[in-house]
Amino acid sequence: MISKTTKTVCMLLALLCCGTTVADDLETLEQQALTAAVDEVAPSVVRIETVGGSERIGKMVFGTGPTTGLVVDPEGYIISSRFNFMNNPASILVRLPDGSRKPAKLVATDHNRMVVLLKIDVEQPLPVAPIAPLGEIRVGQWAIGMGRTYDAQRANMSVGIVSATERIWGKAIQTDAAISPNNYGGPLVDIRGRVMGVLVPLSPQSDNALAGMEWYDSGIGFAVPAEQIQAVLPRLKKGEDLRPGTVGIAFTTEDMNTGEPVIGAVRPDSPADKAGLKKGDRFVEIEGAEIRRTADAKREIASRYAGDKVKIVVLRDGKRVESTAELSVRPKRPARPAQGKPMIPKR
Repeated sequence: MISKTTKTVCMLLALLCCGTTVADDLETLEQQALTAAVDEVAPSVVRIETVGGSERIGKMVFGTGPTTGLVVDPEGYIISSRFNFMNNPASILVRLPDGSRKPAKLVATDHNRMVVLLKIDVEQPLPVAPIAPLGEIRVGQWAIGMGRTYDAQRANMSVGIVSATERIWGKAIQTDAAISPNNYGGPLVDIRGRVMGVLVPLSPQSDNALAGMEWYDSGIGFAVPAEQIQAVLPRLKKGEDLRPGTVGIAFTTEDMNTGEPVIGAVRPDSPADKAGLKKGDRFVEIEGAEIRRTADAKREIASRYAGDKVKIVVLRDGKRVESTAELSVRPKRPARPAQGKPMIPKR
């Protein structure tokens, strides 16, 4: 059966292909397509309310208010942004689109992609929106950021485009749709009514829970690809907290974009040390992906988790050397003193 969203998109494409100059028809169909896409996903977008928790995170004031989540499993599993729970609330309530409210528990946290998995008890299966394959997402296509905060009865939306893919070291889709605490945890949807990703604050320079918050509503927003979330969902369901992995090396250059991926130092007793990697080795492949620049190596490692086993090929004295490294948890960095006393916007 062809969905309403698909029919509307087909009609819009037909008008474009026919070379029509009827602007009103195009504008109407465009609006209908966007509305249909939102309607397709809205039944799986939930409102999340938290009670209690810390009022301050460090020197920053944490504003309270409703947030958003996305149903990812009919049995009551819901993905949301880690940012929404960083103040450790005493209780979590999920309000479904039908108006019913359910207590939720936080099952696990993905500290690499900054999402959490919640669980509620359900009497009947919950609707799950279709997922857009990562390989089909293109720069310039429509992107709709969704949330359920202003009105519990209807989803709020912001419209933009996909402005980049494979951002934040391969962990995010970038969009210029308005993204803020109002829709963190909600889906980024394509014009066909498929979930491309889950909206979260992220930054390429830091993995702190507040990182990327400063860009809200700026035209720079990020969504963790839904396909990547699905890949780790079984581990999260088991209650396994996932953390960023590290191989334990430093490169000879700080220029990520043009620098050659040559090892400048190996931390003793690190995964790289145990795998036999040495200073002067040049990365050639990681898990079959060709490595040409330092950024390529950074992306392949940063997108994986502690405990993952990674096949690495390096060039040493002109010869290919293969090894396997089991990534470890990144060592904690010393906390930097906060500058000023910024207020986190209330949701």
